Amino acid sequence: MTIPTLRINKPFSFILLVPAFCLNSLACTGQIRAVSSDNLLRSRLDSLVDNSVQRYFQDKKAVGLSIALVQDGKPYFYNYGETKAGNGQRPDNKTIYEIGSMTKSFTGIILARAILDKKINLEDDIRKYLKGSFPNLSYKGTPIHIKDLANHTSRITRIFPNMWERPTYDSLNPLSNYSRQLLYEGLRQMKMDTLPGKIHSYSNMAVALLGAILEDAYGQDYFSLVSKNILKPYHMRDTRIEIASLPASRVGWPHNAQRQSVPLWDLGEVPAMGALRSTTADLVNYIKANNAETNPAIRLSHQRTFGTDLEGMALNWFIHSSSKGYRILEHGGGTGGSRSSLDCFPQLNAGLVILTNSLANRNDLEKELVNILVELAKDPE
Repeated sequence: MTIPTLRINKPFSFILLVPAFCLNSLACTGQIRAVSSDNLLRSRLDSLVDNSVQRYFQDKKAVGLSIALVQDGKPYFYNYGETKAGNGQRPDNKTIYEIGSMTKSFTGIILARAILDKKINLEDDIRKYLKGSFPNLSYKGTPIHIKDLANHTSRITRIFPNMWERPTYDSLNPLSNYSRQLLYEGLRQMKMDTLPGKIHSYSNMAVALLGAILEDAYGQDYFSLVSKNILKPYHMRDTRIEIASLPASRVGWPHNAQRQSVPLWDLGEVPAMGALRSTTADLVNYIKANNAETNPAIRLSHQRTFGTDLEGMALNWFIHSSSKGYRILEHGGGTGGSRSSLDCFPQLNAGLVILTNSLANRNDLEKELVNILVELAKDPE
């Protein structure tokens, strides 16, 4: 049951989430929660977004939230809450958050670039790019292909057990010091259970391996490939892996379920599966680039390799269809204390990004924002 709420707002000030039946009751002490907001509430879009955000902040785990919507090519930014619980600092469109597995969509574009550069073929047996013998990486004579790594049909396990079985494992930073050597050792221990390319099963380790293959193909580290092919061309100056040199005020610090600050994740030698950090300002540029599809690598990364046009996979992009039949290219992410969502609507020149620094559930918020964009969109000619 949804509890009715009343709202008191001042632009660039605070919203107060107050259960309506509590206004005159001492029993409600402590149930009022002030949430800083820069939403000016001047348009229908502003109000619709704010209504959805109010529902999101009913989750007690919520700390900070940055949203960017692109409507007919124009960006709109909304920020709520705090960059760190209790610090009183509201995030903005330059606040840097962990984006987790949203990174995989960048990896898909780099893979597409490698295909166009004829360094990799989607139909290649992945063992062509691995040193040593891996007889276990086939099932009844059918090998894992490169495309299987990018559309999550490889049957490679989501996470190798040797991630948490090692003496240096840290549950708060689980992939810290997880090396390429460990990645390959885990790969050798894996047993195929069915034909690759047939069943979709999400795998972080498959994309980690894909990233290593791409690094070897170009003789460059992952971030250099992303920077050259995506960040620099689309002026995404704040998207990065390393943030130690930044002032603390620039970061949306992650939090656990008790709204306690937790460490940022370090994916040093397996970055392709989720190491990037970014801002809503940068990701608006990313949405526009993906919507335009003028870059051949971006366009190729969007081509379906598994499933259907209603529910399928491209190169590390999830493909969906909206209620009105518009194509959606999507990828989300999660780390130990951050959550993210990205949706692109090429037909509508629209999209959205949600960045949070908590474990609050943003799935309903994402669905509501998708519906808002679709309902407000001008029908394409």
